[in-house]
This record gives sequence, structure tokens and C-alpha cells, in this order.
Amino acid sequence: MGIGTKLRLGISIGLIVLVILASNPEEVWTALTGINVNLILLVVVLYLINLFVKAYRWSVLMGCAGNSVPFRTTFTAFSLCQAINNLIPGKVLGETSRIVEMSAREGVAIGKGLASVVTERIMDFAVLTILAVTSLFLLLASIVEEQRSYLILLVALMVVANVLLIYVLVRPKLLMRIGAWGARLTSKAIKGEKGERYAAKVLGTVRSFNEAVAVSDKRLLVWPSMLTLLIWGNEIARLYLIIEALGVDVTLVAVIASASLASLSAVVLTAGSGNVLMSSAVLSASGLDPHVAATAGLLSAITSIWLSVPVSLLAMVVDHRVQQAQSEDLKDADKNQRGYN
Repeated sequence: MGIGTKLRLGISIGLIVLVILASNPEEVWTALTGINVNLILLVVVLYLINLFVKAYRWSVLMGCAGNSVPFRTTFTAFSLCQAINNLIPGKVLGETSRIVEMSAREGVAIGKGLASVVTERIMDFAVLTILAVTSLFLLLASIVEEQRSYLILLVALMVVANVLLIYVLVRPKLLMRIGAWGARLTSKAIKGEKGERYAAKVLGTVRSFNEAVAVSDKRLLVWPSMLTLLIWGNEIARLYLIIEALGVDVTLVAVIASASLASLSAVVLTAGSGNVLMSSAVLSASGLDPHVAATAGLLSAITSIWLSVPVSLLAMVVDHRVQQAQSEDLKDADKNQRGYN
């Protein structure tokens, strides 16, 4: 991580601390010690289920582009991507890591891997934008003016980003022009055969991206779209159960607004700070005590954002051991074949 990334990560952690301090740490601790542990365990189980469903959705999207990848490999790459995204602002490094991993291990073209990730992001943004706009519209009367303007601005930015992504997807010729421009710049910056080779890679990536996006049978996207609805229904249910575990009541609309805005803000607010800030803002504006709202956001981060790191490490260890076992089996089979000959 560069200095800028470390600084933004530090700011995110600092924001969590500030919210807790502003909400009275003693009251937050009291709320944490009085939670219903069984419900929190259920929240953790739901998060793990959601992680598997998200990885499965990604494998389905890659399958739509003609790439069949073992689920173990997909899950390992996806869980690592989630952990990186949750820690480093911008989500670029995490998404890049799984695209490169699929290319290196399974031979998935970079462009096709990128197309599957972009399609996945658009599905998420579309659902989240609808949820955020609808729930905020219903909550406007109960949100104070300062928080109202900030939240509306955030949703507006996400809507613009979503529209731009969809526009790019439906205009393959635009991407080809951008790719050709990038290839020309590459060949000018890097002279000789090396430059031509890199320029060809740029054009090849853009072409494979367009091929993956241009799914001939749009019905293939119905199942991933249904999985997307299931994924975000799970996220809303998790936050609702967290509030139930704290023994307080809040409207479902407030839960939907908090969950959707926390996910949208994760692009810039990492390490769970988006969960804490959005939950504190929306839930407290909806009638919860500030320390309870902050505790709900903190529990949401602990049972998802922070949990993603050990889960990804465990997945990597299991994947590495399976690879070693398969390698040993191949060696033994080769030895036996040689002995037989």
C-alpha cells in the first residue's frame, strides 16, 4: 500500500473511533455486552452463506462468457478480493487481483474476467441505487437537514456512476475506440516490437471484454440477477437481525436505507467505517439512541468487513493444501506409470 492508501485507511479507522467516542464508549460497550449472541451467530452464518452465493454468481457470469472454472478456485479468488476491497479504498486492487488470478490459474482472458466483474458491479449498483433512493425518499421527513443533504449527494453520485457504467456496456464501439487510442499511446510510449506487443494486448483485452459483455442469450443473465436480489436481501436481513440482537425496534425502511448506503459508501470508506457512519446517521435519525446506532454499525462491520480477512486466509490455506495434494497425486501417478513401463 502506498502512503495515500495508508492515509485513507487510517482516516477510515479514525472515523470509526470518532463515532464510538461521540456515542459514549461506555454505553456502546454496555450495548455490546447485552446482545443476543445466538442472533449474532446467525448473522455470521448468513454472511458466510452470502460470500458463497457471491462467489457462485461470479462463476455463473464467467460461465456466460464461456469460461468454466472450479468453484474452489473461484471462491478463493473472490474471498481474497473481498478482503482486499474491505481494507483498501477504491476496490480497484481487489477486483484486479481476482481477474489476474483467474487469468494465471485458469486461462480466463483478462477482458472476459473484467467483463464479468463489471457486470457483477452493475447488478449490485442497480439494486443498491433502487433500494437507497426508495428508502431515503420514505425517510426524508425524519432525517435532519445536514444528514439529508449528505445522503442525497451520495446517492446522486452513485446513480451517475451506475448510468455511466451501463452506457459503456451497451456501447461496445466506444470501448473499441478507447482501446485503439490506448494501443496507439502504448506503441508510441514503448518503441519497437515490445510496444507493438503491449498494444496488441490492450486491443485483445478490449475485444475479449466486448465479447464477454455481448451475451447472445440475455436469458443467461436472469439467474445472476436473481442471485443479486438474494444477496442484498441477505444483507438487509443481517442488519435487521443485528438490531433485533440489541433488543431495539426500528423500521424496515431505515434498515434498508442504512444497509444500502453503507454498501454504496464502501467505495471510499473502508475497514467498516461506512457501516458505522451510515448506521449511525440513518438509524439515529430514525429514532434509535446514538450509541445503539453506532453499536449496530460496529457489529455489522465485525460480522462482515472484519470477518472477511480470516475467511479469505482460511480459503487460501485450504486451496493451497488441495493443490499440493493434487500435485502429489500426479507425481505418484507418473511414477507408477514409469514403473509399469
